[in-house]
Order: sequence, then C-alpha cells, then structure tokens
Amino acid sequence: MSRMPGNHLRISLFLAALNAFVDFLGIGIIIPIAPFYSEKFGATPFEIALLFTSYSVPQLLLSPFWGKLSDVRGRRLALTVGLSGETIAYFVFAFSPSLPFLYVSRAIAGGLSANFAVLSSYVSDVTSEERRIRGLGLLGAATGLGFVFGPIIGGTLSIYGYRVPILLASALSLANLVLVRLFLAEPMRSGVERQRVGFRKVFSYANYVYVTGLLVNLAFVGMQVTLALYGQRLYHWGSFQVGLILGLVGLEGALIQGMLIHRVTRRLGEKLTVVVGLIAFATSYAMLSAQVPQVIVFLALSLLGVGLSLSQPAANSMITKLVPRSDQGAAFGLVQSLTSLSNILGQVFAGALFNYVSPFAPYTAGVFFVACGLFVFSFYANRRTQTMLDSPLR
Repeated sequence: MSRMPGNHLRISLFLAALNAFVDFLGIGIIIPIAPFYSEKFGATPFEIALLFTSYSVPQLLLSPFWGKLSDVRGRRLALTVGLSGETIAYFVFAFSPSLPFLYVSRAIAGGLSANFAVLSSYVSDVTSEERRIRGLGLLGAATGLGFVFGPIIGGTLSIYGYRVPILLASALSLANLVLVRLFLAEPMRSGVERQRVGFRKVFSYANYVYVTGLLVNLAFVGMQVTLALYGQRLYHWGSFQVGLILGLVGLEGALIQGMLIHRVTRRLGEKLTVVVGLIAFATSYAMLSAQVPQVIVFLALSLLGVGLSLSQPAANSMITKLVPRSDQGAAFGLVQSLTSLSNILGQVFAGALFNYVSPFAPYTAGVFFVACGLFVFSFYANRRTQTMLDSPLR
C-alpha cells in the first residue's frame, strides 16, 4: 500500500516531478550558452572546461551533506537551500563583471544544490515499495524533459542576448522555491526512523549499486563530451543535428521512464531490468566503436536511451530498499556526489582518448566500463540475494 492516500500521493508526485522539471529546465538553459557567454570574458577552451568543473567539484564534496541534512531537518529545508542557491547563482552569473565571478556563481550552484537527490528521497518517503519505481521513473522523465526543452529555450532566447535566458533560469529557480514553500508537504517519518549512521555505513548498504553507477556514468560522460566532435569528424554533423539527436534521445528516455519502466520492472524485477539496461548500453557503445553507416549510429543512440532509461530508475529503486528509510537523503546524496566525480574524471579521460587515440576510443573504453559495471552488479547482487536467503533471521 502507498504511504499516502491516493489523491495526496498523486499530488505529491506531481509536485516533485514538476519541481524536477523546472529545476533541470533551468540547468538545460545554461548548458549550451555557458561556453559562448564565457568567451565574452576572454575565456580559453581550458578555462571554459574549468567552468563546468567549478560546478562539479563543490557538488561532489557537498551533495552527501545536503542529502544528510534532508534526513535530519526535512526535505523542504534542503530544497529551499538548494533553490535559493541556484536563484542567487544564476543572477550572479548573468551580471558577472569578469570571469572569476562566473566561477564563483557556478561553485555556488554546485555547492548548495542536491535537488535531485532530495527529490528522489522525497519520492521514497511518500511511496510504497510497489509504487516507488513508478515515482522514480516519473522523476527521471521530468528531468529528461527539462534537458530536452532547456537547451531549445536557452538557444532561442540567446538571440536577445545571453543575459536573457540566464535570468529566465534564475526566475525559474525562484518560482520553484515558491512552489516548494507553498505546496510541497513535508513527508511524515516516525521517530524510530530518525536513527542515523555515517556515510561509510550508508555506502556499504548498496555499495555494488554505487560502484556500478560510477562506472556506467564514466562511460556516459564520454559520450556527452565527444558526441558533437564524433559526429562532426565522421559524418559532418553540425550543432543542429547534434542538438536534434540528443533531444530525441532525451524524449525517448522521458517516455520510457514516465510510461513503461514500472511495467517492465513488474515483469522482470528490478535486478534483471538493470542488467537488461546495461546490456543495451554496452551494445550501443560497441556499435559506436567502429565506422558504421549513420543509420547504425542513430540506432545505437536510440538503444543507449533505452539502456539508461531502464537501468537508472531500477537501480535507484534498489537503493531505496537497501538503505534504511532514515538515511535515504544521504543515500541519494552519495549518488549525486559519485555522479559529479564521474563527470569530472570522465570529461578529462574521454577528451584525452578522443584527441590522442581516435574518435572511437571513448566508446571502446565505455564498453569496458559498462562491462565492468555489469559484472560488479550481477556478481554482488546475486551474492547479496543468496546471503539474505541463507540468513537464519529470515
């Protein structure tokens, strides 16, 4: 049974998904224009790369803290801090007088925000185990749609000047903050559930899921960093083609997570759904690891969308069941922190492989990373299941 009455649950999930959509819409607005905006301040390509790093490093360090804070002080407080930080950061970004201020603004946004981790914890709070995958899928669909429409809005509004879409992102964060404060109800948690443990213990509950996610995201970041260059060098793609393809992949992912993921996991179970998703992911990268006709590239990217859309919500749902409810925020804070770590490492590694080895090298390496993740997940998930079955306490 759900932890909330049906109508209240639907409203809570809708508000959480709306919050995620608006939040990632703002992030999506910034991503495509940040490099060009930075160039106005004389930024070199290396300094532009540091701009993205200045967001990821503080998020790597502080996401677990904000997730833990949400366990102790409540989800609404953590979201309030994160959205307030984003609102201020975007405003500073828009009116920065020099390049260092751009770095400061992105560091503020990365350091204060763990919104997706907190929202994932919120969904775990308000749903039963049976309905959790649907809620997490809805959250994933909302973020995917934000990334689909955000770059379109940012690119379109940039014709009126880069400051216009940046200020829109700030206004969206402020609107999100008002939405949280006025309408998002704090989930009820019993006093017993507030017993808390350290981050090392939280990691140990679902360590194989965390390690798998780190390896898989290392592979995924390689595609994010190099796809435009890959398409340009091999197939003469321009920014329009790359944006359209990524938008379609994002839309595909949103549809799968919003409408199909709960049906798939109901039939296959969460563990097998993760395995199927990772196999699809690895297959897509294997297809991209050699010179192939463009239609095969489109098929590979479509398969990549399927793989991510199956594996991510199912893995997140497993985390909610492996980690005690009192530490869900810390658990998803670790997810966001490890994602930031893989973003930093993956950007450098994939860029070096593309530049010094070949356009195919990041995808060959990606196959290796995903295969390692698949091995870790399959081996330890099966061993964990067997341990539970053999336990005399069962």
